[in-house]
Amino acid sequence: MPHRFVCRWGGLVAVCLLLGACASTLGREAPRQYALDSLSASCLKNPLSCATGPVQTVGAAVASAAAVGHALSPEMMTSIKAEMKECANKARTEVLSRLGGTFEGLVPKAAECKAMTVDAQGRSVTWAIRLGLEMHEVALACAQAKLGERSLKFSLKPRYRFNRETKEKSLITPEEKAELLRQGGEQLKGTLEPDVVIHTGDPLQVLTVYDFKFPCVDFDKAPKWRVYPPGHVYEGRTQGDIYREAFGPDVELIGAREGVFW
Repeated sequence: MPHRFVCRWGGLVAVCLLLGACASTLGREAPRQYALDSLSASCLKNPLSCATGPVQTVGAAVASAAAVGHALSPEMMTSIKAEMKECANKARTEVLSRLGGTFEGLVPKAAECKAMTVDAQGRSVTWAIRLGLEMHEVALACAQAKLGERSLKFSLKPRYRFNRETKEKSLITPEEKAELLRQGGEQLKGTLEPDVVIHTGDPLQVLTVYDFKFPCVDFDKAPKWRVYPPGHVYEGRTQGDIYREAFGPDVELIGAREGVFW
């Protein structure tokens, strides 16, 4: 697979655990910031240049007003959601296929999910984490291809600060994120990083959000948003609740429920 990703995961798994979001939300490597902004043709040619300018902040009212003129039709939203589900199913099938013979059955059992393995970077992780990482990588590459065919403006794994009192949000650039990770990641607590964000051309003006979940077991059940743990800034709320508060009502949770191993 071509090299698409630039974030270093050595410290990110630890930070993810700090944020309480590892098992089902990480991709094996974090994708680049693909903020496909029509105002910057260079972004299409060089994804590394996307979303790396001065940090912008926008309030909910401004963002909502800007998004109205770019709203997706119900038919298009239904179609895009179906494609994101296809990407999730493709990811699960592709990853489990290449791991054929690793588990007792076609899919891992609960005990196997908790067993330790080594990821692509040589780090010790559970199978649940490794599978989530690898499935996210495939799903995000698939989403990039499908949304690119539609000529939509979107970002993969953008990181936002969100002020619940003012409803303002701002982008964290890849460089800032990397620096915060080097500092231990404490200041990343409470930030939001949805998998796929379709926007107006400005990632702060969000049209719809898609987030992939790949639980290690119970694929026959609909995916669920995780609940933030005690002590977290969003304690007791679900990830979906906070995403809707930050990005608006059009937030979709996508899981793999079909495919070869269904």
